[in-house]
Amino acid sequence: MTYMIRQMGHVAFYSPDPEAAARDLVEIVGMRVTERDGETVYLSSNRRHHEISIARGAAGTVRAIGLEAVSAEAVDEVRRRAQSDGIEILDDRPLGKHYDRAVRLVAPGGAIFEVHTPIARNQPADYVGPGANPKRIEHVNAFAPDVAVFGSFCETVFGMKLSDSTDDGRLRWYRAQDGFHHTVAMGTGENVLHHYAFDQHAVEDLVAIADTLTLKGRAMAWGPGRHGAGGNIFTYYADPHGCIVENSVQMDHIDNDAVYTPGNWDASQGLNGKWINLWGTPPTPAFLVPGIPFQR
Repeated sequence: MTYMIRQMGHVAFYSPDPEAAARDLVEIVGMRVTERDGETVYLSSNRRHHEISIARGAAGTVRAIGLEAVSAEAVDEVRRRAQSDGIEILDDRPLGKHYDRAVRLVAPGGAIFEVHTPIARNQPADYVGPGANPKRIEHVNAFAPDVAVFGSFCETVFGMKLSDSTDDGRLRWYRAQDGFHHTVAMGTGENVLHHYAFDQHAVEDLVAIADTLTLKGRAMAWGPGRHGAGGNIFTYYADPHGCIVENSVQMDHIDNDAVYTPGNWDASQGLNGKWINLWGTPPTPAFLVPGIPFQR
């Protein structure tokens, strides 16, 4: 099946204090604020106008996970496929600024996605600021009660491809056209966004993030470690809303779909398994928080 999604696009949040939430991402991850529009703050780590937007809301919730389509025609095709499959469509107007076309829909289980045309590359590539200064927003991990149905949706509506799964089928990782191991990861559970992730430049950036958290009187939720599925070296911390933020380096890149076979990871050891950490340390209780809900 042809890819409809080229790459990760953006994540849009509600927050009772957008400025504080934005400052947290600036000081720890190394993003920068690109625009303030009323009570919405936009942030980016590269030429894109934004990869994160934070609007004022009563609680920390997710407005949408944005996925950048391969073309405007792909946005229309995603809408057509969604309608054909009985998927609920919320809107066909862009949620944010600096992109022209979008369709926002509810995936099986409840995750809200916005498939959109490219966000304008209208920011300078380099900037001065604190934090680690990531390359890009990398992926999201959302939970759903039925991962098989959620995964089938990603394949049939988005044209994404399965990169890896656990042998019990409860966790799956899907890639977009850009070939990085996963853009959308999923686990079985109550529908929430468990974490969103940034691609950093080097392991030293993960060290800097940990040191910054210490100076703020906070701590990492888990890490460092190396995932089996995806191969990336990771650390995690919790943002002000309780959503987990992953920072990682060295994610696997699949350069040829024709010769790639999805991995099938042994899940019999649960959270002690190699699928989640090749280095052996299981997740901490701080990592195993539920995540934050989606809000229409």
